[in-house]
Amino acid sequence: MTKRYESAPTEWDCRIVRSDIDKNGAPRTERLTLPLDGLVEYWGQSYAARGPICASITANIAGGEDIMARVEVEGEFSLPCSRCLAETGLAIRGDMRYLFTLRRGFEPSGKKGRGEGGEGDFPDGDVDVIRLDLYQSEIDLAQCVWETLILSLPEGVLCREDCRGICPICGADKNERECGCVLDGVDPRLAVLRGSME
Repeated sequence: MTKRYESAPTEWDCRIVRSDIDKNGAPRTERLTLPLDGLVEYWGQSYAARGPICASITANIAGGEDIMARVEVEGEFSLPCSRCLAETGLAIRGDMRYLFTLRRGFEPSGKKGRGEGGEGDFPDGDVDVIRLDLYQSEIDLAQCVWETLILSLPEGVLCREDCRGICPICGADKNERECGCVLDGVDPRLAVLRGSME
């Protein structure tokens, strides 16, 4: 049976040990190959994984006890073309940053959440802030990797730029052949009204 994923697979080990991060600010990078065999459910559709996900996690001290983690992912998927439904390959790349902090109520100045503008402390992109527990010796970044992955998935994909789609009358793939159907430009749901207008 094909596996379906709506959250990070439980077998993903993306933990970093806080004490392993250089106190002087030098970044520590971990490169991971994460298994993904099945379908990722997102945007109301299924993305078929074509192999493992390659992830790179770079962590460094960002002042005091704060830890900045940059998460980069790459992967290959396939899903039906939005017009003709032919299975179409898709390569994705994602890049997000997360700030782990012990400070309560901390929010980078000028950043009110992902997608909003403002220069603030991080002028080159938005940062998600995650609260750390004082006694937390490890940080599990599996959900951060998952979030970076799914937010890189497009809502739809085309098998080619000039895909002609499927004939709405006979269902033929118009990329493969001309079906000969004639479209009169009238929505079939409104055809019953045509007589009353003539």
